[in-house]
Amino acid sequence: MKHVAEGMQDFYRRLTKDGYKPDDVKPALYQVERIVHMEQLRRHILNCMDCQLCENAKNRVPGTGNTGTPLMIVGEGPGEDEENWGLPLVGISGSLLTLILGKAGIRREQVYMTNVVKCRVTDEKGKNRTPMREETLECSKYLRRELELIKPRVVLALGKVALQFFFPDMKTMSQFRGNVYDYQGIKVVPTWHPSQVNIGSYNSCVIPKNKSRYLSGFFVVTPLQL
Repeated sequence: MKHVAEGMQDFYRRLTKDGYKPDDVKPALYQVERIVHMEQLRRHILNCMDCQLCENAKNRVPGTGNTGTPLMIVGEGPGEDEENWGLPLVGISGSLLTLILGKAGIRREQVYMTNVVKCRVTDEKGKNRTPMREETLECSKYLRRELELIKPRVVLALGKVALQFFFPDMKTMSQFRGNVYDYQGIKVVPTWHPSQVNIGSYNSCVIPKNKSRYLSGFFVVTPLQL
């Protein structure tokens, strides 16, 4: 089977030979190559058996969305709805996230959404739990590849797991939330995961006390994309 890079070189030669301008051919082939690599990554994730999380996972959940976006949103890991439906951030928290993005003037289809961990992580009762640091290490190779392919200008990191993928030494969200940090040339804006707003009435120790402060993290990313 022809390697992707080999195929792109062949297509470039054939298209320029047919008289198409190199300056037009290169960006077109770049888009095609990125889409092909993204599909290969998606298939790899769907068939992954690289760690213990895969053993109990009903489905793996790769990222989805606009691969040409300047904005990537990174969550922690799929919940029950995401595992059942095979898409990231589509449960109640993802619905709230979509609502908040709309308030910030960002449509969901404009961005790319993914998680640090691609399999659902549960406790002994089968309920969602936060992935531990060691559980994210193997799976984080997929997020690194997504960053390489999409090349976002801005990443909105939802929750401590996402924050610590980029900055392992940042231990608490409250100290760093809503600020802008550099990660290999990418602007990263950490904020609380929307699930922490949803569960506020049940666990007041983690809910942001002022929801307007929570929303402000989303409004930070809007000018950064431009």
